[in-house]
Amino acid sequence: MNLVKTAIILFWLVMLGLLVERTYVRPSVVIALDVITQEGVRVGDEWFGIYQLNRKIGYAHTRILPEGDTYHLFEESELDILVLGTVQRIRTVINSYTTKNFLLKYFDFTMKSNMTSMEIKGAVIKDQLVLDIITGGQVRKERIPLNAPPYLSPNIKPALVMLGLEPGKTYRFPLFNPATMKTDDATVTVMAKEQIKVGDEKKTVYKLKETFQGMEALSWITQDGETIKEESPLGYVLLQETREEAKKLDKKGPAVDIIALTRIPSTPITNASSVVYLKARLNNASLTGFELDEGRQKLTGNSVEITVEPPAHSYDLPYAKKDLQEHLKANALIQSDDERIRKQAAKILGNEQDARIAARKLNEWVYDAIFKKPVVSIPSALEILNQRVGDCNEHTTLYTALARAAGIPTRIAVGIVYMDNGFYYHAWPEVWLGGWAAVDPTFNQFPADATHIRFVTGNLDRQSEILRLVGKLRVEVVKYRHRELKKLKTHEGKAATK
Repeated sequence: MNLVKTAIILFWLVMLGLLVERTYVRPSVVIALDVITQEGVRVGDEWFGIYQLNRKIGYAHTRILPEGDTYHLFEESELDILVLGTVQRIRTVINSYTTKNFLLKYFDFTMKSNMTSMEIKGAVIKDQLVLDIITGGQVRKERIPLNAPPYLSPNIKPALVMLGLEPGKTYRFPLFNPATMKTDDATVTVMAKEQIKVGDEKKTVYKLKETFQGMEALSWITQDGETIKEESPLGYVLLQETREEAKKLDKKGPAVDIIALTRIPSTPITNASSVVYLKARLNNASLTGFELDEGRQKLTGNSVEITVEPPAHSYDLPYAKKDLQEHLKANALIQSDDERIRKQAAKILGNEQDARIAARKLNEWVYDAIFKKPVVSIPSALEILNQRVGDCNEHTTLYTALARAAGIPTRIAVGIVYMDNGFYYHAWPEVWLGGWAAVDPTFNQFPADATHIRFVTGNLDRQSEILRLVGKLRVEVVKYRHRELKKLKTHEGKAATK
């Protein structure tokens, strides 16, 4: 197994929000079926095939039924994704109950992959969305403030059909995404009324552009709401089919590895793991709102400079000041207050009281303890502690929980890192040692090399911001310096004294 390549995995919590909950499931809810209710919404079942470069890799199934004064919307999807030569199967199920205008009242969401599972139940109670998150054998409650009643993805298209399909109009919906536990505005623009050929006949359709969390998808639907075609980011297509057709998969499996699809082109870097200084231009994407200018990173225009300095400060554990309590707290996925996490941290550290030494020991232990393998999951520290397998997401989540349990303020960083022939999306922890120090238990780096370019820090709701870069960002390496060298290398490959 190639340890280096296996470790570079795009954030699955983000990709699931993009590829499954958002892209595959939502378009299939445009209903053109058997019965029309008093509200003008067609109800019944629809089946869809999911394709990647003309290979069938999965299906989606939706159902809408009126139940008293509510609508019950059911969705299931199952698809295969190729990750570094390993096929991962993901299954999601969403049940939601809505008002007659499709505002959310209650939902349950389940996601299962080859090795992990997660269930989220939620209800709108006044101005809050109250969630029960079930993972790692534990149930934790979260409360998310709401500025407006939210929609789930299954609810948007029926609401749109009720509002009408008028070219030039844009509709905005506050959309809660269970995969990131965040509410963001989704917009649907009716771009044009067109005629396209479907089989041997021409059909009049409406072209829609759907935008959510920085990503765009196109779909073509009839006046009745029948989806003819959907084109989504990264080359995926959704087509309406019969139940029998939808469930037939291509025996060859997925056509393209998801890592290859999300690789970010750049000028080359040699021996990236020993790079202690990097200057690069970040092109072709808006940098507004990202955390590129803090700590070891300096941003000037679209040029970022990263300088690695070994952590010089320390303190006695646990961290005693009150200014960083946010980065010591447990949450639904980083269960640093759980007895199993606390016991493991104590076992690793023994009587160690020096924060810097403790942070390094935890880095080494997580690197050694987790088998390097791609895992499709929404990472949970307790599940990772039990499974001991995963990629950068699992390493980072478990490290963060153990470090917080030991009294070290720790946060999750999301960004890109250089490996082999380009940059890849990646996660790593940052620990407080008189300043935020980037470390990487996936690669056993303490500190992390300068090709780690941080874009955001925080929990799932913040990490989803990285979606704005997917398919757009390009990196131009201007110069860099290795640990053992005193010279800088330019992108032309010449040496220049700094």
